[in-house]
Amino acid sequence: MPEEKEANLENGQATAASTPSKSKPQRQKATARRRQNDSDVAGGVGITGGGVVILPQHVLNELYHNYSIKQRRSGLKWFLFGAVLFNIWTIVIPWDQALPTRVVNCCMLVAYLALTALLHIGRRSEQPALRRFHQILLTVVPRALWLLSVLHFAAYIILQPSFSPRDVLGWAILLNFLVYVTLPLPLIFLGLAIGCFTYFICLSLPVGYSRWDPLLSNQLAANAVLIATAALIGLLYYFMGEAKQKRAFLEAKKSLEVKMVIEEQSAEQERLLLSVLPKHVAIKMREDLGSSSSEAFKKIYMSRHENVSILYADIVGFTAISSTYSAQDLVKMLNELFARFDRLAEKYQQLRIKILGDCYYCISGAPDERPDHAVMCVHMGLSMVKAIKYVQQKANSPVDMRVGIHTGAVLAGILGQRQWQFDVYSKDVELANKMESSGKAGRVHISDKTLAFLNGEFEVEPAFGEKREELLRIAGLKTYFITKVVKPFASPCAKKINETQTESSHHSPNGSTSDVVAGEDENDATLDDEELLAQSAVSNGHQTAVAEDEEEQVKLENFKQRLKDELVTRDGHENLTKDTNIFLRFKNPQLEQSYAVYREPYSSLPLLAALLVQCIDVLYSYLVLPRSTLHFINIAAPLVPIAMLVVISIAESFSGMLPKFFVDVSKRFNDITFVRELAAIIIALTIGLSNVIDMFFFVTFVRTEHIVSESEFNATAGLEGDVDLEEGVITAEHLLPASFVEQMREAVPPERVLYPSYLSNFGVLILIAIAVIAQLTHLTKILLLLSIAALHCYFNIFIMQDLYALEDDFAHQPIISTRYCTSGLLLVAALALSTLARHMDHEDRVIFKWKTEVAEQKETANDMRQRNEALVYNVLPVHVAEHFMKNTKRSHDDLYSQSYAEVGVLFASMPNFSDFYSEETVNNQGLECLRFLNEVISDFDALLELPQFQDIIKIKTIGSTYMAASGINLQRNLRNDAPITERWSHLAVLVEFALELKHALQGINEQSFNHFVLKMGINHGPITAGVIGARKPHYDIWGNTVNVASRMESTGKAGAIQVTEETCNILQPFGYTFLQRGLVAVKGKGQLMTYYLQGKSQSSAEPVAPAAVELHGQELSALESTTELEASDIKTPLLKAKVPEASAGCEGIAQEQGLGNGTAGQAGAAESQSLLE
Repeated sequence: MPEEKEANLENGQATAASTPSKSKPQRQKATARRRQNDSDVAGGVGITGGGVVILPQHVLNELYHNYSIKQRRSGLKWFLFGAVLFNIWTIVIPWDQALPTRVVNCCMLVAYLALTALLHIGRRSEQPALRRFHQILLTVVPRALWLLSVLHFAAYIILQPSFSPRDVLGWAILLNFLVYVTLPLPLIFLGLAIGCFTYFICLSLPVGYSRWDPLLSNQLAANAVLIATAALIGLLYYFMGEAKQKRAFLEAKKSLEVKMVIEEQSAEQERLLLSVLPKHVAIKMREDLGSSSSEAFKKIYMSRHENVSILYADIVGFTAISSTYSAQDLVKMLNELFARFDRLAEKYQQLRIKILGDCYYCISGAPDERPDHAVMCVHMGLSMVKAIKYVQQKANSPVDMRVGIHTGAVLAGILGQRQWQFDVYSKDVELANKMESSGKAGRVHISDKTLAFLNGEFEVEPAFGEKREELLRIAGLKTYFITKVVKPFASPCAKKINETQTESSHHSPNGSTSDVVAGEDENDATLDDEELLAQSAVSNGHQTAVAEDEEEQVKLENFKQRLKDELVTRDGHENLTKDTNIFLRFKNPQLEQSYAVYREPYSSLPLLAALLVQCIDVLYSYLVLPRSTLHFINIAAPLVPIAMLVVISIAESFSGMLPKFFVDVSKRFNDITFVRELAAIIIALTIGLSNVIDMFFFVTFVRTEHIVSESEFNATAGLEGDVDLEEGVITAEHLLPASFVEQMREAVPPERVLYPSYLSNFGVLILIAIAVIAQLTHLTKILLLLSIAALHCYFNIFIMQDLYALEDDFAHQPIISTRYCTSGLLLVAALALSTLARHMDHEDRVIFKWKTEVAEQKETANDMRQRNEALVYNVLPVHVAEHFMKNTKRSHDDLYSQSYAEVGVLFASMPNFSDFYSEETVNNQGLECLRFLNEVISDFDALLELPQFQDIIKIKTIGSTYMAASGINLQRNLRNDAPITERWSHLAVLVEFALELKHALQGINEQSFNHFVLKMGINHGPITAGVIGARKPHYDIWGNTVNVASRMESTGKAGAIQVTEETCNILQPFGYTFLQRGLVAVKGKGQLMTYYLQGKSQSSAEPVAPAAVELHGQELSALESTTELEASDIKTPLLKAKVPEASAGCEGIAQEQGLGNGTAGQAGAAESQSLLE
């Protein structure tokens, strides 16, 4: 226990609780990494990376001191209760007292009651003055109460006409115990001042004012031993309680640290999540996470929104500059540009949907409706055209922005179960796409639907986009270009900039700031407000460190206040009454059962008090009781079983000092609730009954050791009722036969005077030892206390009346017989200790309830973190999400990217889904079509949960196209000379995944009576993976490998997997067979030899030479008529819908044109040609 008695508290290390492992092994690895690198977890309270709050030692000690004192205040009323009981005893029991004595005792009683009333003044008052007065009283009253009790003790002794050291010994024993257990005073002050002074008063005053006694020194020694034992037991309980409170304090501190870490992690996860998903979708998904649904279809998070403006923006000429930059530099450039776009989106209240290569699109008016959605969209488009000048300067190339805006209805939500991306779907989205493609560089192209919502805030001119795009003409749209802004946008940031510049000019005596601003060149004038704010922040960079220090201090103060609220401010004792019944049992049966099983560390140590009391019995009785063999046998015999039970109970508390076997036995012994409670009851009954039996042996000693016949001894019992009192004084002569008294006085020498009252005073010490036993409930302890006290009183009054009469005779006849005084004092002690036992149980239950609440709060916060984590890991890959959550202080524009040399890329689309999609009323405006697509994608996602596909990462879905990759694993470490079958094993797994996709879709077709087919393309090679737009992270992969894989899908045929010749050569050693298709024209790559994967042979085949592969002539001839794809190498091609004949009618158009999807670029590229093939 030494570590628990240290004066100073150490700052505990808080470790964020690890989350349960996810179903996918990749997430299990992520959880394991978090467990190993807790110090790296983001979200510390600003002091250390691990979330540990290092409070100054004096602050921590002050908090603990306030906490400890507050908890101990609840015991003050039980000290007061004991003092009042003693006061009543001094008034009632010695009924023939002098008037001054009665007046003093009554005044003391009034003083006790006055102190009780003072404690309630201002307790619940809302007035600050009364609250402060109450706090002062809480400091003063404990000291005043102790002083009053000592004065009462001294006054009672001084005012007695005749007094012996035995008269109030029981109260002196109890008082020295209560001082340590109930008074809410600091240990140093309590131990050095009050404790020692109380011991000195209780020991010296009774002896100083005592009448002459031949064995006064023996009684002084016995009193010293008994009172010191009570003080030792009090100190033992004090240290036990202090250690218990300290553990509760530190556990609460650590739990609060962990909770704050989890809260900050959860907040970072929430920020990351809400940057990708709208709030209403994220909340709904979090609520549904982990819940089982009985619906036939999987949950779809999709809602329809009317009057939404959709903006598409494409970088014109980006294909040209992409060939002059590496993929890494290209991603960096795009990231910087799109970071600017994201800032503009925040400024103009736009919801960015996706980034497709160099295409950026967003919406306004959903999910939150706003009347100025079209106005904000146009402002956004104009600002994007200005922002592209950054790329012009950076790349020294004439690139420009082409922006198209259309207003209509959208279905907004997410599809699938993994790698969620918020997207919009509708015919109007497709029209917005066409508005961009039919626009002109440097212009904002809007439809007449959008113009209707602009309220004359812009001047426009006809754009005739319907002449350049057939789909716009069929939809009956008229298009326009924005020419002038009539009503400028009032930017909140611009106001802030003006305020900042005004403040700076006040601090500049020469007005230099204004000169600088006025001297900005034309290019700087095009910078958006956010960049100007950033420049302003840089110019005041010296204030950053100060601000961070202030933020750190705020976090410290926040933690300090929360810790104070958790432990110091709240009143756990009052709160417990709501959760328990009159017997202090928790109303929640499960909580009560947990409390019965729960054991505080070192909770067995109070049993040492029982062993100590039994040992003290030997010492004190040697001084003041007959030294008979029978007596010593009686008190020594119980020592053996008591010592055995105590040692086996406390052995687990000394695991470092005792053999492991012995400690294990002790743990098993204490783990059984019934066994440890039974052992405590046996110990309590043993020490209590041992003293009762000793009383009986006392009588036996008188009979056997003195020259008194048994008939004379027994005859005294019938004489008590016939005694005539003279002047109200009872003497031994009145009670006993004269011959007996004379024989006893002659037979018993002065050095062997008998003091049976010491047995009752020792009984008080026994009751104290029983009251501190922690293994028993207060009801059991109260039953034991009252039973043993009643048994002692019975022996005092009915069995030992002769011996008490003899003691009174030796004591020169007190006012009232000692047997009644000691019995009354014994009952006072039993009642006081019974209420104290209830208080001890109450205190233990308060601590247990606190720990339970803290654990529940931490579990709630942890559950929120796990739910957010699950959502975040379904938005970004594990290693990417961890990067963003760990680096909480990163710049929003920092680029995250990784290069991989050997990666497999898969594109899989359903080319005939466009025909299936319609926005008829029967399909709930297209929602039911998307519900079916959600089922398909969800089943595809479910395959990724299989162990064999753990290294495959879903990149995204683009309409009905599913994109995945293999080999993107940071943990892969292969030798340079590793064979192909080892280096490219993940590519073979990707092929198996592609085949499983076909089987999954086939199963869906059988259940839904549909005939969907997959068209897939696979390629391998180096790629660059990263996140574009760190404010709204969008994970993607780029490079020639991705472009070729996309072309393999778009130029392939339905139901087949098309690969390049290089990929074919790598996969043949794995046993796959291929059918040669021939040369395919790929934009930017020329003619590529491609193959269709047919399947896998039963046994692993030898590598096949290209010449040996069968040529599929019909496919080659069909390929020759393939049209050139209109897309840059870096950009995913947009959906090419089939344009039906004009005479087909509107109904035919609705059925035949492609799925309107803002991200559906890959879903059906060159769809007409693939269907012909």
